[in-house]
Amino acid sequence: MLVAIGVVAISVGALGLWVGMSKLDVFTGKVLDVSKAEAGVQRILVDPVEGYGATSVSDVVCNGGDDPVVKKGATFTCDVVVDGRKRQVLVLFEDDDGTYEVDRPR
Repeated sequence: MLVAIGVVAISVGALGLWVGMSKLDVFTGKVLDVSKAEAGVQRILVDPVEGYGATSVSDVVCNGGDDPVVKKGATFTCDVVVDGRKRQVLVLFEDDDGTYEVDRPR
């Protein structure tokens, strides 16, 4: 009887640990909030000094609206409207901390 209670307690503890770790993205990896990425891409595209100096950028949708997994060397694309024309922008993760680089619109 005590063995059965011990097994149940260990199982419940393991399940709790797994749920906790999955909430912290231990299994899926770190992700970038796509809405913050979209705002960042737009800022970079219109910045005249450190960006591309586009006069009008709208309708920014990155990674199909899904949070991209952060991994050095991984990329995702953003669909944007730049100066009235539909374009795509490639975004590259520079490190595993979420720092990214935005390519020019194509």
